[in-house]
Amino acid sequence: MESGGETRRVVVVGGGIAGSLLAKSLQFNAAVTLIDPKEYLEITWANLRNMVKPSFAERSVINHTDYLTNGRIVTSAATNITDTHVWTADGHRIAYDYLVIATGHRDVVPNTKTDRLNQYKAENQKIQSANSILIVGGGPTGVELAGEIATDFPDKKVTLVHKGPRLLEFIGTKASNKTLRWLKSRKVEVKLEQAVDLNSSTLDGSHVYKTSSGESIKADCHFLCAGKPLASAWLNDTILKTHLDGNGRLMVDEHLRVNGRANIFAIGDITDIPVSPITSSRIRVS
Repeated sequence: MESGGETRRVVVVGGGIAGSLLAKSLQFNAAVTLIDPKEYLEITWANLRNMVKPSFAERSVINHTDYLTNGRIVTSAATNITDTHVWTADGHRIAYDYLVIATGHRDVVPNTKTDRLNQYKAENQKIQSANSILIVGGGPTGVELAGEIATDFPDKKVTLVHKGPRLLEFIGTKASNKTLRWLKSRKVEVKLEQAVDLNSSTLDGSHVYKTSSGESIKADCHFLCAGKPLASAWLNDTILKTHLDGNGRLMVDEHLRVNGRANIFAIGDITDIPVSPITSSRIRVS
């Protein structure tokens, strides 16, 4: 990306799949700066497998320095944008010719690869030490986690509770029913059209959870699998605040250019392009 012999400055905010891939692809054709609070890229669709088998995370958690060998990495959060610069939480002021927003969904994870790997080991230890496990949420994340645990730890008592009338409600009924049959064949107890009061077990330390139908579920730990929020709140105080839709997504044209901006783009889940629910999940362990 050169104009009149001058290498263009490209700033990418967000080191998830979309931002990292773009930075890697452009690093020898532009002066690339990647801004990310984490020191690593995480292959997110391996997250659940990493919890069940932590050694798998050694391959799916990759330091930015391992692939971005000809670019600049700023390990900090972006806090503001002007027409010419990006500001970060640690005081960096980074000039750009082209800006790409790729912050995706907000997820509270450690900043270093070592700490992230240790977190997976801790979550795996929770699974291994538990005789009974409660999973709340029958979307893609909850279903996959139940399947992972039931397959690798068939002796664990796994209960999945979902507030909807069927699992995986964003897909067809036939696939949903097949999923339910498969989980039951692995001895996963599935409770539909129920909610769980996750605070009920902490009141007396009994590890017994109450459902909206009055049932009691005994579980040594629980996993809350629900949609995680977009990482776009910080844009409300920037020049892009008027370019967010009602859901907090950046509105883009057919070229992924932010509407009305000649040199600012957005990619990944932060855009208003419809995405599958499978990309917007999270887990909270207790």
